[in-house]
Amino acid sequence: MIAVADRDSLHLLEFFDRKALRNELKSLQKTTRSAIGIGSQPPLRQLKLELETFFAGHAADFQTPLALGGSEFSRSVWVALRQIPAGHIRSYSEIAAAIGRPFAVRAVARANGANPIALVVPCHRVIGADGSLTGYGGGLWRKQWLIAHERNFRSQQTTAVS
Repeated sequence: MIAVADRDSLHLLEFFDRKALRNELKSLQKTTRSAIGIGSQPPLRQLKLELETFFAGHAADFQTPLALGGSEFSRSVWVALRQIPAGHIRSYSEIAAAIGRPFAVRAVARANGANPIALVVPCHRVIGADGSLTGYGGGLWRKQWLIAHERNFRSQQTTAVS
């Protein structure tokens, strides 16, 4: 994965092989009006530990501060995505209803696809109304893997409550 942060917050987290990565980096550079360089910032160090915990199957609790760009609508979708517990899924129409825009399903899908912070803003937890895996820039095979991986977190949550 590739991550981009300033000293205060994470701007981008993406799979290195994502086709849209080059355009996302150009867009980020234009939006922030700054160069993207190599180095380490506090949010990146925190994110690294959280990703290690996530991929080890221990937790999906991301607390790294985020710099959510995009439109007000997109940000409302991304905030709603962060409300989906690990191990659970929602449909695009459920997200649209959750943000008070029940007829904006296609716009929700576009905002979901434009999410620049993979995993932390869990766009992979959104599926089609018929239960099918749809549209994931990181690849449907990866979306399927992430959903299956997160089922472990769901069973951990159930065990902790019992």
